[in-house]
This record gives sequence, C-alpha cells and structure tokens, in this order.
Amino acid sequence: MLFWIIAGFLLGAGALYLRNNPKIKLAWFDWVLLVLAVVFFMLAIENYNGSMGELEPRAAGVLLAAFGVPGLILAAVVAIRAWRSTQKAAPAA
Repeated sequence: MLFWIIAGFLLGAGALYLRNNPKIKLAWFDWVLLVLAVVFFMLAIENYNGSMGELEPRAAGVLLAAFGVPGLILAAVVAIRAWRSTQKAAPAA
C-alpha cells in the first residue's frame, strides 16, 4: 500500500510540474496519452505483483511486457512531443 501512496504522490508532483512549466506545451491529446500510459504502467505493476504472488513467473513476465511496452511507447510519444515543443519555443541563435 505504501508503494501506491508514493506512486500517487510522484504522479501528482509530475502532473503539477508539467501543468505549471510555461516552456512545456502539451495538447489535450497528450494528456490523454499520458493518462493511458500511467494506466498501462499501473496494470503492468499490479499484474506482475499478483502473478509473482501466485508463483507464476512466466505469466508475470508476459503481463509485464504486454502492459509495460505499450505504456513505454505512449510515454515516449508524449516525451518526444514535449521535447519538440520546448525546442520550438527556444530562440534561434
């Protein structure tokens, strides 16, 4: 339970940072993709812990890959878009 409290605190702090940083411009669909990525990460962690608790390491690995990889892809798409928006905002030298 402590893990989920810490994860929620870190997610809230990250969302506040993204929301309040004027350099980072995120569109509405970037926020939707971020929420989906977080949901995939949480599903991956919870399924991994549940499968390892039931002594099914092969299922744990498959579920971690099945939910973790789409979460990584979605998070990478948003990170690249955010990085590009900061590059466009920087003055050309």
